[in-house]
Amino acid sequence: AQRTADLSALAGASSLITLPNQAGPAQTEAITWAAENLVQKTPVTLLPGDVTVDLVASTVTSTVNRTTVRGNPIGTVFARVFGVNAVDVVADATAQVVPAGGINCLLPIVIVDRWFEDPADPANDPFDYEEEYGDYYTPWAEPGTDPVVFNDPYTGYSENDIGLQILLKDSGGGGGGMNPSWYFPWRPPGQSGGADYRENIRSCVDPTIEYTIGMDVDAEPGNMKGPTLQGFNDLISQDPGAVWNDVVDCVTDAAWQVSPDASHCRPSPRVRPVPFFDPRGEPPNGSKPFTLTNFGALFVESQSGNETWIRFMGYAGLNPPGPGTGASLGPLFKTVVLIE
Repeated sequence: AQRTADLSALAGASSLITLPNQAGPAQTEAITWAAENLVQKTPVTLLPGDVTVDLVASTVTSTVNRTTVRGNPIGTVFARVFGVNAVDVVADATAQVVPAGGINCLLPIVIVDRWFEDPADPANDPFDYEEEYGDYYTPWAEPGTDPVVFNDPYTGYSENDIGLQILLKDSGGGGGGMNPSWYFPWRPPGQSGGADYRENIRSCVDPTIEYTIGMDVDAEPGNMKGPTLQGFNDLISQDPGAVWNDVVDCVTDAAWQVSPDASHCRPSPRVRPVPFFDPRGEPPNGSKPFTLTNFGALFVESQSGNETWIRFMGYAGLNPPGPGTGASLGPLFKTVVLIE
């Protein structure tokens, strides 16, 4: 009963990674996974009242009841000698979504993190980072400090941006300002060339490497325009039926694209984590290091010609390596742990 409660709570809380504002799917997952287990050879049945979802604390509590009131107490063996034929058993568990310590399986592109765009000056270009016109960037963490300093508030991408549609554009080498749509290619250790780069989009960057805020990676020489488009086409081909549902901000099948029922949300290989960089300094030309300042997840929505459209997803439906010490990864990537 306790193991079932643990599993149910973990399953329910895992739903809050991709749907942080939806209690219904979390409750459904908890009930569904509990039913896959037996207690004394009897399937476990959880009622909606047995699962409590706290969206503020990002927790799910599951309670397994084998009681007389429910009509399913646990039968005894030796206690029957003393006239006790059944006993009530209640087991509960609470799982919580917490910041992860690192992420793997990244896309080999990096995108500029969100900055505050000051609208006061009409001369301020919304597609450039211009401090002289009031723009500023506050990262979530200052990785150069010891211990790490966390900023609240920060200007980077957050849960409020889930569902934001972005057109990815080749940076053309950058320079002359900063466009929120620009992507820059980067390479993991020991890899180089268009074939490796395309494969890293189709599958993932070496999953044995755990990436965190403040880590340096090397820029990929050249814009990799062709391999980028080919890689995204390969990725879309792995799950051509996936679409974005604007109603509940998640991935569904086409039949449920406008459904308000979040139970139809599903995972997809087209959902991938991606790193961000500081708009105050774009990645350099050539194979030179630059620093990762944030992470997010995106859904590769569509591709037409040289254009690739993505949706910002906030959380990734992936399993990060584990809970962090000091929440070093960032505010958007989470893992699930039992807390009670």
